[in-house]
Amino acid sequence: MPDWRGELRRRLAALRLDAAREDEIVEEMAQHLEARYAELLARGSDAEEARAAALAEVDADALARELGAVVPPAEQPIEPGSGGMLGLTARLAQDVRFGARTLRKHPGFTLLAVLTLALGIGAITAIASAVRGVLLRPLPFADPDRLATFWLTAPEKGLPVVALPNAVFDFDRTHSRAFEAMAAYTTGNVILTGTDDPERVAGAGVTHEFFTVLGVPPLLGQGFLAANETPGAPRMAMLSYALWQRRYGGDSSVIGRTIALSESPVTVAGVMPPGFDFPSHSEAWWTIQIDLTRFNPWYLSTVGRLRTGVTTEEAGREVASLMDDIKARHPERFSGADAGHSRAVAKLLREDLVGDVRTPLLLVLSAVGLVLLIACANVATLLLSRATSRAREMALRCSLGASTRRIGAQLLTESLLLAGLGGTAGLLLATWMVPVLRGLAPAGFPRLELVRLDTPVLLFATGLTLVTGILVGSAPALRGSRVNLTDVLSDGARGSASVTNRRWNDGFVVFQFSVSLLLLVGAGLLLRSFQRLRAVDPGFRVERVVRARISLPGRRYDTTGKMIAFYGQLLEQLNAMPGVAAAGLTQQAPLARGNPQNEFVVEGREPSAGEPVPVADIRNVTPGYFAAIGTPLLLGRAFEASDDSAAPPVAIVDAAMARHYWPSLDPIGKRVRDSQDPSVPWRTVVGVAATVKHAGLDARPSPQIYLPYAQRPQWSMYAVLRARADPTSLIPPLRRIVSALDPNVPVYDATTMENALGQSLGTRRFTDILLAGLAATALLLAAIGIYGVMSLNVTARGREFGIRLALGASPGTVRWQVMRRGLVLAGIGTLLGVAGAAALTRFLRNLLFEVGPLDPLTFGAVVAVLAAVTLAASWVPARRATRTDPIVTLRQE
Repeated sequence: MPDWRGELRRRLAALRLDAAREDEIVEEMAQHLEARYAELLARGSDAEEARAAALAEVDADALARELGAVVPPAEQPIEPGSGGMLGLTARLAQDVRFGARTLRKHPGFTLLAVLTLALGIGAITAIASAVRGVLLRPLPFADPDRLATFWLTAPEKGLPVVALPNAVFDFDRTHSRAFEAMAAYTTGNVILTGTDDPERVAGAGVTHEFFTVLGVPPLLGQGFLAANETPGAPRMAMLSYALWQRRYGGDSSVIGRTIALSESPVTVAGVMPPGFDFPSHSEAWWTIQIDLTRFNPWYLSTVGRLRTGVTTEEAGREVASLMDDIKARHPERFSGADAGHSRAVAKLLREDLVGDVRTPLLLVLSAVGLVLLIACANVATLLLSRATSRAREMALRCSLGASTRRIGAQLLTESLLLAGLGGTAGLLLATWMVPVLRGLAPAGFPRLELVRLDTPVLLFATGLTLVTGILVGSAPALRGSRVNLTDVLSDGARGSASVTNRRWNDGFVVFQFSVSLLLLVGAGLLLRSFQRLRAVDPGFRVERVVRARISLPGRRYDTTGKMIAFYGQLLEQLNAMPGVAAAGLTQQAPLARGNPQNEFVVEGREPSAGEPVPVADIRNVTPGYFAAIGTPLLLGRAFEASDDSAAPPVAIVDAAMARHYWPSLDPIGKRVRDSQDPSVPWRTVVGVAATVKHAGLDARPSPQIYLPYAQRPQWSMYAVLRARADPTSLIPPLRRIVSALDPNVPVYDATTMENALGQSLGTRRFTDILLAGLAATALLLAAIGIYGVMSLNVTARGREFGIRLALGASPGTVRWQVMRRGLVLAGIGTLLGVAGAAALTRFLRNLLFEVGPLDPLTFGAVVAVLAAVTLAASWVPARRATRTDPIVTLRQE
């Protein structure tokens, strides 16, 4: 075997490579020559001819390929099979091998770049999985893009959503031309008895078209029939697959069996397929019986299948027109409040189910996209800095015949390798982040179970990785392929490449700071808003308070006397429980789902004909409720045990209602009626309570009227207990007391008021946590970016700083020169960021609470933080600049 290595060293001597680089090239080329020599021998060449032919390729082919270049066509030997797709593949494989070897030689740089990209790619992949699962994934129904819902609205009464009564829904489904079919439903909870312990089951009463409209046939049995809606017809029910398995062991003989839902007998008509739980995680569905004479209450929700080509806007206009038509046909049924129920809103069902989380999710996705751009800018800065140190290598390749396109392709390949590694690490990070996202999401977050890394998300991550590689590699490839051979290879031009790249680096720093400021301002506004929201007085005390809901079976507790007797015994035993400071019952606890409302009339302020009748929150409470919930009474008295059905009707109003209707008078003794019906008796106001934020801290409360429970009993109530110590310790004895009174009465929705308050703020907290984390990440990346650029600047100007120090410049002067450059870059980025934030934060207006989108305190705090970060990131490079040895610099000169 010829001595390839000795010959190669002689030929490379003129290149004056450093020893390590020369050893690497000699080893790689020797392997190439050995392979080429063996190939020529196999073709029949003798040893001497094979040796000469192999060595003839060193200068023009093997050396150029080892250095990552392509010999110009006139000089490149053309071998059979070397062109076309095979040649391109071979060059690509060679570039990949060379790039991988280069990255391995610089593990610190590679690790930093990969982690930076992994952070951005992983975060955006995790958020993209949430956006796809919640917003984009089709509903599990047939042709879901044609499913829509609609409702009426009366904004002048403070009612953004008004459901439909029986007769109005039946009129709509009979006369609609925009919908192929229409169904109605109402959600609720029932108590399932008959096997095992009584169990509260979430369910829905539905019309017979419900499953047909959704396009989901039963797994077993049959759906409902039109005859099932007739008043007096036998009640039918469908079971969910999960309930069928859990309660009946998957026994198919349950079809046709009679079961009890809240002690009402129903016949099981069928079982729905696995996964079907619409609406609201229902596990049972029973037939609604339509009474065409009922125009009240307004309680039905709708779902319909649009005809092909019909938009939701057209459907909404038709529903409004139908409402006008039915009011004209039945004017006696629509007066006062009902006269305002004429406007309609229609939405695709998917959009309605998503609710208020669309804007926060898209906001977080935009923010994480900006963080990825900052990460790309950071990695591009790192690659540009490496291009500076590799300038002589690039010049050497060009001197050996490499084209600028070939060098650019090699550098772009290296960036794609980096992006590939970052994308792989990002996917691993995303697999951890997706469960974390689910854990951070508040209770009731829609479609959360669909958030996962599925095939479309993985394809998105792959494409994103490719785009990221091109983004981070374009600038370094462009700069690295434009090499001035004379300047770089001359001894006196060391560092010129870094000067050339300085503008690119400065541009990246300005970009990072402007985007970081935008994210910090957005996060700061939302955090300030959340802080202001938490400071709102809810009108009650959440400390050491627990609530739990209790629902009585209607068939057994079918009279007001039975309901009053049960809850009276319950309240007596709750007050006697050890550890209870106060106990009360209420129809609807603060921050619980639902808000019972009704029209009301104030004596002397009766609405005139055609004027909307106002609506109030009507809550029935027992004596002791205000002490238990911690709502203070501002005037008058609380309810007493004597306020029973035999006593004169009384009421307590809240402070907001009192100020509105009796601004200069004492409301005690004034009269209200909790209905516009003249047959309903007037109630005398005996007290004024503080205004309570029942629907949420950010919700505008309606007027509130409290009634004594004994004068208006309800079958479902919340027990509210104020504990002397740990409130959760009261839940087990509460369950035991209820079970002792009636084992068929379940206790559910038991939680502390502190937890209920936290859940009501869940979506805001979720959004704020994510944005704050992204803003902090952006700030860290920006700090790393300016530190890196300042360090490169100090390295490139080291000789200049040495000469200045030698000529008498003070260290403070040199230090200030370095830090001033960092402050200038940060200042430009800050100005651009402030302008961008001022333009874009207006889109946050609907997410803010008592904070303006141009809040000066937030903008000022963010600018101060960025200034401090800039000073900190510039300080270390500035100190290093002052430690340049002037003697060493002068010797080099």
